Parts: sequence; structure tokens; C-alpha cells
Amino acid sequence: MLKWFLTGANKPRIKDETVIKQMYHSARMQSVSAMIIGYGMYYVMRMTLGVAKHPMIDAGFTPTQLGAMGAGMLIAIAIGKCANGFIADYCNIKKIVPLGLLGAAVVNVILGNSNSYWIFLVLWFLNGCFQSMGSAPCIVSLSQWFSKSQLATYYGVFSIAHYVGEGATYLGTAMIIVAFGWHAAFFVPGIACILLAFIMHYFMRDRPETYGLPTANEFEGEVVQEKEEQKVSAREAQLMVIKNPYVWLLAAAAICLGISRYSISSWGVIFLQEAKGFDLVTAGSIMSLSPILGGVGSFLSGFISDKIFKSHHSVTTIVFGIIMLIGISGVCFVPPGDMMLTAICIAIFGFGLGVILCFVGGLLAVDLCPRKATGAAMGVIGLLAYGGAALQDIVNGLLMDSAKVIVNGHIIYHFNTIVEFWIGSVIVMTLLIVPTLWAKKHKETEDTAA
Repeated sequence: MLKWFLTGANKPRIKDETVIKQMYHSARMQSVSAMIIGYGMYYVMRMTLGVAKHPMIDAGFTPTQLGAMGAGMLIAIAIGKCANGFIADYCNIKKIVPLGLLGAAVVNVILGNSNSYWIFLVLWFLNGCFQSMGSAPCIVSLSQWFSKSQLATYYGVFSIAHYVGEGATYLGTAMIIVAFGWHAAFFVPGIACILLAFIMHYFMRDRPETYGLPTANEFEGEVVQEKEEQKVSAREAQLMVIKNPYVWLLAAAAICLGISRYSISSWGVIFLQEAKGFDLVTAGSIMSLSPILGGVGSFLSGFISDKIFKSHHSVTTIVFGIIMLIGISGVCFVPPGDMMLTAICIAIFGFGLGVILCFVGGLLAVDLCPRKATGAAMGVIGLLAYGGAALQDIVNGLLMDSAKVIVNGHIIYHFNTIVEFWIGSVIVMTLLIVPTLWAKKHKETEDTAA
């Protein structure tokens, strides 16, 4: 049964250059479009809990319980993403990613009919297992269909998927909750994603060689790069990832990225409601600016790094780490009720996050590793990034519960310690990127010695 997931055998090479170009163009367009839309809906299947927190608390759930649910899912993603990253280097991606979306959708449909904390805890963890089948395999597919020199650009294009999903969740889910209640926020998108999973499977592709096409490096005329890639096996390439100290340094930075990113996406709506005084729809609308601007940042990340910073990706990451810090500090300290200034700060944070997510989220590590180990590099980064994401859910839930006070029968939450936790994570993340300024030079020295 497991053999069904493996990549197909190479077919005899097609000789007609016109046919090759047509097939490459069609496969790239269809596969990338399917992954952007499909992986965007992965995020809808994982982020509903962040928007529905307040009505779920009103229904009897506690912040600590919600934090445990979120942490359970993120722990499953962390472990699963690492495992699936290593596995994806050997698999047919067309069969992995749609199956993950289908599983997550079924889980959400079931939760749309549940009120039990324990059912939510178990199934939200299972949701994380399915969620882990998305990101790393998608990046493996990109590395198979685009050459090394093109990967940064198309990684950025694909990364708008995160923000398509986040934007749809913040706006659409909030409206569904207001109109039909919080149960519908799980059930309705789940039904839609069951259908979308089958559409996604139809349009995605296996490796080019399984269709009789040349590799992406060969197709783009990057023969030297392709010869370098063929010097090592997939297993050897994966061992190179594990032994690379810069990959682990980036993974440590990814922990902090996971903390800051998911603190805002999971707790931002309730923070704006409780600390800034906005209603649910207004808070959701303000938060939707983060994924919108994040999508713009991700889309432009490759261009910004290549054209403005002359392909010095670490420098790009440090600069936008500072921009991200300015945005999150503004969100935390802007006066309550100031919707315009809050929205501007969320937009700044989102744009900085969008750029950084492409690099800390995987591209810096992938750039240092052979193509055959793309999934392994993404898996290592994903393991610790989602470890940080899981940590923030536990810490934020406990900090929120410990800082509540009852005034005239009403529960009021204080966020002073929480915002220090959020801001500190961005500062540490940015500092951890600094040593990677020398990573490329270190890799070139190793290659020369070899």
C-alpha cells in the first residue's frame, strides 16, 4: 500500500522540443495554481480555532483548553512535517498533498457537530497530522519543476497560499460565525474542501521525468547545476542537511518565527477584542490585513532579495525582521480603539512576516542543500518552527488564564506579559539570522574542498 505513494518510474525522454515546452508550461501553471488554492484551504482548515476562540469561550471552553487544542495540532504538524519532508523526497507529491487536505476537511466536518473538549483535543491533533502533508511536499514539487535559479521567485509566488487561506479565514469565518454560529465555521468550509481535494489531485503532477520530460535544471539550460545535483543520492543529500550547522541555526530562528507568527494568527483576534475593544467582525477585518500584506510580501520576496539586496537572502531577512518588529510592537502598544493605527501596524507586521516566512520558513535552508534533499531541509525547519508554534499556544493560553481578573462579574484579561513574549520572539529570531550571513561562503568553501 505504501508503494502507491512512491514517485513513478522515469519514462523514455520526449525528443520534440515544442512538446516539451508545452508540457512544461501547462504542468507548471496547473500544478502551482492547484497548490496555491489547495494549500491556502489547508490554512482555513487549521485556523478556524483562532477566529472562533471568543464564542467558544462563551460556550464553556477555557483559554487553557483552547491553548491545549492548538498546541496538540501544532505538535502533530511539527513531527509530521519533519517526517513527511524526508518521505516526500521519494514520493509522488500528487498523491500526498490532496490526501492531506481531504483528511483535514473530514476532521473539520466532524468537529462542526461536536461540543466535547476531548473530541476537539483528539481530532484537532489528527487535523495536525493531515496538515503536515502540505507544505514540505509542495516545496519538493516546486524544486522538481523549477530550476535552482528560479526557486526563490516561485517559492515566493507559492507562499501567497498561506495568506489566501488566512485572509479567507479572518473574513469568511468571522462572517459565518456571526450568521450561523461557531459550529458552522468548522462544518461549512470542511464540506467545500472535500470537493477541492479531488480537484487538487487532478491538476497536480509527479516529477517531470515520470512524463518523459527533462529535469527543471536541464530544461532551463543549467547543466552545471544539474551535474552537481547528480553527484549525490537522495540519502546522501539528506545526511548533508542533518550535518549542516547553519540549517540547525535557521531551525532555531524558525522556533521564534513560529512563536511570533502563530501568536498573532491564533490569539490576535481575541487580543484585539479584549485589549483594544473591537468587536469580532472588526477584529477579524483588521487581522485580515496581515495575510493580505503578507501575501504581497511573499510574492515580492524573491524580487526584493534578488534586485534590491543582490541575492543576499540573509540580509533581506534581517532587514524585514526589523520591519516585523516595528509592526508587532505597534500592534501591542497602540492606544485601544484606534482602528486606523492598529490596522497600519498589522499591515506592517504582515508584510514583514510575508517576506521572512519565505526565507526563515525554508528557502534559506533549501538554498544551502541539494535539490534531492529539499523535503528534508523543509522537514527540519518545519519540525522546530511548529514546535515553537505549539509552545506559543500553551504559553499564551496559560498567560491569558493567569492574568484574568473579575470586575463586577465580568472577566477581564490583561496582556502585559503576553506582548513581551511576542516581541521578544521577533528580536531573538532576527539575531539568530546574523550568523547565516557567512553560510553561503562556508558552503562554497566546502564545495571547493570536495
